[in-house]
Parts: sequence; structure tokens; C-alpha cells
Amino acid sequence: MARILILDDDKDLLTVIKSLLYKKGFDVFAYSEWGKAWNAIKTYQPQLILLDVFMNGTDGVDACKKLRSSSFTRNIPIIMLSSYPNIAETAINEFGADDFIAKPFETSEIIRKIQSILKRKSASA
Repeated sequence: MARILILDDDKDLLTVIKSLLYKKGFDVFAYSEWGKAWNAIKTYQPQLILLDVFMNGTDGVDACKKLRSSSFTRNIPIIMLSSYPNIAETAINEFGADDFIAKPFETSEIIRKIQSILKRKSASA
């Protein structure tokens, strides 16, 4: 069962995504604050991170940069989430995300992208 960490300041969306992923067999932890998520990442060691681009406090761009700059987290795949689909290319090319999902999203899309990235990661390991 793959471990997924979700970081988004929309607590309702966190609940929905967490429930969806749990029902699909993933081990899921959800956070609305970067500090708590960062501490959990060290303990939890997720295999994939879903990260909102725009959040209160530390935003997803800064969080993504920090994740990519740490030797402990640089190889964890990151899927950025945002209501602004025009940021997708920037999220991948400049921030170091592995993929992007525009909000609102279809549940099948988020599952497909997660499974695809996890499959690629296990194949390269």
C-alpha cells in the first residue's frame, strides 16, 4: 500500500481526497499546514506528495522548492494541485513537480496520475 501525503489548506478538499485515496487502497496522511506536513514527511516517508500550489502561509511553490532541495525528500514524486491550470508547465519545469492536476479534477484523473507516477518510480528503483 503506497503512502501518500496531501498538503492543501482547503480542509474540505483534504477530506474528500483522503477518503477517495483511502478507498483505493492508499495509506494517506493529510495536512493543511506546511510545518506539520514537513515534520510528518520525516516520520511518515511518503512515496508521493500531493501539494496545493497556493496556500496560506508557506505556499506550495516554496514547499516544492524546499522538498527538492533536501537530500531526504528530493526523490519523492510531487503532484501539484491548483485551480489555475496555466501554472502547470511552470509547476513542472521551474518548481520541480513531477506532474500537475487542475482543480476541480475528476477522481479518475487523480488516481490515474498517482498510479502512473508510482509505477514509473518502482520501475526505476
